[in-house]
Amino acid sequence: MAMATRIAVLPLLTPEGARRLEGQGAHLSYAFSKAELSSVAAGIREAGFSVVLLPAETLPAEAFNPARRQWQSTPIFHFARKRLEALGELQTRLLVLTDADIYEPGLSFTGGMAELGGKLALVSLARLQSGDRAKLVFRAKKEGLHELGHTLGLEHCRDRDCVMFLSRSIADSDIKGSAFCTKCRAVLGRAVK
Repeated sequence: MAMATRIAVLPLLTPEGARRLEGQGAHLSYAFSKAELSSVAAGIREAGFSVVLLPAETLPAEAFNPARRQWQSTPIFHFARKRLEALGELQTRLLVLTDADIYEPGLSFTGGMAELGGKLALVSLARLQSGDRAKLVFRAKKEGLHELGHTLGLEHCRDRDCVMFLSRSIADSDIKGSAFCTKCRAVLGRAVK
């Protein structure tokens, strides 16, 4: 029997987000509580992945750009790669969840990114907020699955009911489905049970 792909979920947080996770600073609208973080991990597990939730860490300071008041994704990816290598598990993929507003040079922001066919995926919660906590958690599950799909070789799907549908706005994220369509699931093959 084939094993499900193993996903390690790593919360990489701003100092404010780390305080929220520890039960302080409840006013932070897009930082997760422990229960909400566990709910995102459970949603990824429901898609057929084996999931382990890693202890939260603080974002690398060198990723912060004070002029933009944002965090650049490249140093975050470098930091995450070291954490993945430290796990020593060849088939594990790493999903980084952050409360930081992230960007890449040439872009004003990015909500998430992943290595196509690689091992790393990154999702920012900063632009998923709306004041509705349940909606934030649901969006984070969808975007996490979307970016993990890229690590498994999936490109964007034209099916609006598929989690791999491209979100150009928060409305697209809300409209698209929360699971892989039949076609995308077939491409994934044994990656998900």
